Amino acid sequence: MIKNWTVITQPVRNGSDGVACRERYLMSIKHPNHKYTSEILNIIGNDKTTRYIALIGEQYRLRQQMSGKPGRHLSSYAMEYCLTLPKGISPTNNEWEKIINYCCNSLMKLCKVTQNQEFYFKKNIRAVLHKQDQTSKSGSGDHVHLILGKVLAGANTRVLKELQSKKATSILKSSFNTAVLNYVGLSYRDYTPSEINKTKKIEIWKHHNIENKKTSAELSRIQKQIEKWFAAFEERDYRQLNRQFNRISKSYTDLSSSKTMEDKTLFNLSKTIEKIESLSGRKLIR
Repeated sequence: MIKNWTVITQPVRNGSDGVACRERYLMSIKHPNHKYTSEILNIIGNDKTTRYIALIGEQYRLRQQMSGKPGRHLSSYAMEYCLTLPKGISPTNNEWEKIINYCCNSLMKLCKVTQNQEFYFKKNIRAVLHKQDQTSKSGSGDHVHLILGKVLAGANTRVLKELQSKKATSILKSSFNTAVLNYVGLSYRDYTPSEINKTKKIEIWKHHNIENKKTSAELSRIQKQIEKWFAAFEERDYRQLNRQFNRISKSYTDLSSSKTMEDKTLFNLSKTIEKIESLSGRKLIR
């Protein structure tokens, strides 16, 4: 027997760039991580939803900066939750929508969202279903990536700090368990992991090890590209400037979506990117 259906929580870092990167990643069927994903479907919202989340976050951050108040400004505009079911359990799209709505209502209660604020909370919901190849021994089961914007707009704009608390994860796990039982008719208490799941810890370790090596290689690559860009800038080699600019843009997008990238490394890299954007007068991330 397992303790719960699987829920993984992580903040969407790097401001509006991070939100945009997650949207591209979630909808990319060609991404290497989606080798065993057979179909990607919108359950709630679309790319306009993530643009809205990014916009509201940027507006809130701007007001923070203009207020002149000391303290750390908002750098994460959303939380992401991954709700996963084991292989062999594949709810319909309609069942997944009911499950996600049930979970979101539970989080809305945690955040003490009023009836007047409910409209703005629901504008912050983005859910993408990844249907997996159920016949393959590799890869995970069907799962939904749920992104919730942290800035609640309206008359009294505020940051939903509750979304990043341990209590939110606990409530989400409980809600996910209940929703799957209500709408799919399955209880985690009755589920017995298969032989495949017994090697789960080893598979996760191998996966993280591969991801760390991949991130390290990508970091080395972008550092060389940045060095070449600054050298070309000094020499006024416009052809080389443009070539390296495009390469840096692609590498930075890939690294921003990496789950193994350390916050400090990503922060330092973003500062270098800002300098390149300032010197070139161009935006690396559109």
